[in-house]
Amino acid sequence: MAHGFKNFIRGKLPWQLRLKASIWRRMTPIQPPSDTPIVVFAIPLVSKRRAPDWDIVCRNLNATLAALKSQSSSSWKALICGQNMPADLVTDDQIQFLKSTVSDKFYDKGDKRRQIIAHMARTLKTDGYYFQLDADDLLHPELVAHICRDHNGAGYYVQRGYLRDVGRDLLAPLGPETAEFWTVCGSSTAAYFDFRKSRHFRALLNELKSHKRIISRMATYGFEMEPIHFPAGLYLVNHGQNMIERRGNLGGKLSYAEEHALEDPAEIARIKKTFRLS
Repeated sequence: MAHGFKNFIRGKLPWQLRLKASIWRRMTPIQPPSDTPIVVFAIPLVSKRRAPDWDIVCRNLNATLAALKSQSSSSWKALICGQNMPADLVTDDQIQFLKSTVSDKFYDKGDKRRQIIAHMARTLKTDGYYFQLDADDLLHPELVAHICRDHNGAGYYVQRGYLRDVGRDLLAPLGPETAEFWTVCGSSTAAYFDFRKSRHFRALLNELKSHKRIISRMATYGFEMEPIHFPAGLYLVNHGQNMIERRGNLGGKLSYAEEHALEDPAEIARIKKTFRLS
């Protein structure tokens, strides 16, 4: 009862969410998708004070950005938001660093994502896809090309991919047969936005928080996201900097990696090459 009342106060009961979505749809004119979509990667970066090892954080971020730079399509931007800009971070037209406006509390991802979304609403005059990306995950080099080529005007989610236990150098597949990638990893959804005529999509993007609820939340607003069927993401754990490790929730991921670890050296080498793993 107390939980339900708290959700009521926060406007999170199912009927309240449906009502909010219905009002948003009535107020927001939906145009046909453009011919020039862009994928925007929203990357919240932990503060130097909160990081057990800042050098590892910077190294992981560099690997994540290297995977983006290897995309076969250049139709993407990366917006990194954090309290501290890494000394070796090189910014340009595609990679930007936004100085965080919030204090570095234990969990400030939501604040940083809202700041990124506000920046998008102010600066973008196009449509595309908002992709929540952690600063230690890797994406397939054809991901952006696939999204921009298919361009369904609703969104996509990564159905297949891999989990890598960095500490033990294990690779395990994720997919419908065991656990779909989007149910395990937060770097897994590309939600449609359109800032060509209005800023209304800012409110919708701010509704997208937990990766496990993004698909259903987008559907409530009338956007049926579609799966990406090839293995499009690589989720790294056990490297000393995961949020789930800071929360004490790493055990299940380690057990999964051990139980489902790939054994074929040729397959492992191919996956590592695709995702630029050393």
